[in-house]
Amino acid sequence: MKIVYWSPMHGQTGTTSNMLASALYIGIQYRKKSLLMHTHFNLNNLEAPLVGSNAKNADSIGYFQDVGLDALVRTFKASRLGKEDLDNCCISIPNTLVSLLPGTTKHNQASYAYEMNMVILNLLRSMEELVDIIFIDVCSGKHPLSRKIIDASDIIVINLSQNTGVIENCFYNYPNLLHQKVFYLVGNYDDNSKYNIRNIRRHYRKYMKASNSGIIPYNTAFHDALCDGRVVDFIKDNLGCDKDDENQYFITKVREVAEKICKLAGLEIDIEESKNRDELST
Repeated sequence: MKIVYWSPMHGQTGTTSNMLASALYIGIQYRKKSLLMHTHFNLNNLEAPLVGSNAKNADSIGYFQDVGLDALVRTFKASRLGKEDLDNCCISIPNTLVSLLPGTTKHNQASYAYEMNMVILNLLRSMEELVDIIFIDVCSGKHPLSRKIIDASDIIVINLSQNTGVIENCFYNYPNLLHQKVFYLVGNYDDNSKYNIRNIRRHYRKYMKASNSGIIPYNTAFHDALCDGRVVDFIKDNLGCDKDDENQYFITKVREVAEKICKLAGLEIDIEESKNRDELST
């Protein structure tokens, strides 16, 4: 199962943080063996919120030298990919079924693009045999590698903002995406805005329904956790927060998004069992 997170515009929709919130919830709470990865050459920060450093950070290159996408591609090109091979190239998140595949540390963008174009689809197919879900954060807009991965994906999570220009851009410039299995996700959401999710769905009812759209609210503590490299702890600590907790609204909306994405993808989840685990963790 490949679930791709994409946005029509870079830097405005919270694509990476949206993926971290929903993918971690699915992996941890629904106990799905999940792999998180991205295909950006630069301008991405998937690793740091999880492990405290970024694959492109010069001070961290040694840390990522023997793991990550580059190492996995080398292994894949040499032989059939096995579970141990994949595990060796990933960073496991302790006490979860979630793993991180760090991105490239290459400095030649043309070389990286050529190699990805050649191997990515076969690589993803091999990886799919070893995990339940691959969550992929791809480049925004009309990036050719993103398009290739999107066309082969099972679910496209289209990340939007409450800026109507971003929404209009998506529906006008990417009509082909709208005929695939799509989930619309509004990030950094503010319910006090005139352009709340109810009005957005009403205005774009041709595309967006309650069943195929959701929100990730802006939450200060969550964003601090992203910056501090403790996003996993934040999700775990708030799974069972009570109705009076300041993070309850955030985690409730993340849960709604997770449930809808799993339903759209045809993934079996036990919501009642999940709720029981929520209660036990309080």
